[in-house]
Amino acid sequence: MDVLFHCIQDGQKFYRVVLNGRQIFVGSHDECDRFIEIHNEKVAQEQLDNARTPRNRPVSVRTYRQLRAQA
Repeated sequence: MDVLFHCIQDGQKFYRVVLNGRQIFVGSHDECDRFIEIHNEKVAQEQLDNARTPRNRPVSVRTYRQLRAQA
């Protein structure tokens, strides 16, 4: 991920976060740094969840709707 200068608007400098050639976020430099931190935390959490054995994963609750018979 790269942080690149984007533009100046009303005296504020805006930067963009680029991942694999795609712009995924625009904000101030501090906001971009915070976005990268949060993004990395989410990716690490997802990888940790994928590494868990199926027995240790939380069970998703499935709900089923029943068609009500009309008399």
